[in-house]
Amino acid sequence: MPPRKKRKSAGAPKEPEEPLDFVTHIREKAQKRFASRRKNVNYDIEQNVREIRALLNINAEIFGRVIDSASNYSSGESVTLTRYGFDAVKVRQSGESTEFITEPVCSEDTFPINALLHLPDNLNGVLVVQYQAAPFNNFIDYNAFFRSALMLHDDILEPFLVKLKDHVESIHVLLGEMESWLLESQRKIEFIETTFDTKLETPSPGHLLVEEASGCNCSAHYGLTNCLRCSAYFQAHTRDATSGHRLCSPGKRFRCKKRVPKIHILKKYDHDGKFEKTFQITTESEQAKLKKCLEYMDS
Repeated sequence: MPPRKKRKSAGAPKEPEEPLDFVTHIREKAQKRFASRRKNVNYDIEQNVREIRALLNINAEIFGRVIDSASNYSSGESVTLTRYGFDAVKVRQSGESTEFITEPVCSEDTFPINALLHLPDNLNGVLVVQYQAAPFNNFIDYNAFFRSALMLHDDILEPFLVKLKDHVESIHVLLGEMESWLLESQRKIEFIETTFDTKLETPSPGHLLVEEASGCNCSAHYGLTNCLRCSAYFQAHTRDATSGHRLCSPGKRFRCKKRVPKIHILKKYDHDGKFEKTFQITTESEQAKLKKCLEYMDS
């Protein structure tokens, strides 16, 4: 039986030689690439430009508000946010009195920021990406990217704007989640202020803690990592061979002073019994229980 002849590979279709035909061919390929598979897609350039501009302005405002609370944004695909607030109200016995107290806490959460750093595949490879000025030079400048996109031919621009708007909307959702997490602290402060008819200052790194006069072993410190005496990092201190305490500098026998949370007394009752409880005011159910407890104490 004679050997079968190998079929020649069809390969990629030959591109037109004529310049204008070649331009049309490239644009048709781009149109197919950006065409949306969704039904009822609005390709109106005027409306999409208006909505994208509005989203970009809002996103820039939110970004400016949340980035001050962010760290580790210069590298990696995520960012860590830090907030200061009050997460709990505690009931404690102090002598013959029952006190409702709260103390500031430092909380952290991590959010993925891939959308702020990289274009999705359906937008990539068409326009040169520009980045924001330092120190945010890892973040895409979407306003500049949008302005560059407007130079595309209308046949390409129509579907391209649809893809871009989808992506900008996803960034808006992400930034909204980040800001919402940060604002939870303020909502808790407002709850405490309303419930106890008091005024609390929003905690900050400088006012979160108070110093404790006694020395410490420097193995762990609340929140911040600087010595209250000399402002140097605790890790940079010399450890005393005898006591194990870290010293501010060789030859100076000053021990580090540790920081402890500043306690706020919200309400005090003359009560003989022993009653201790912690209400995590992060949930509405715990807030309701706290109010019930106060009603009982007031009765």
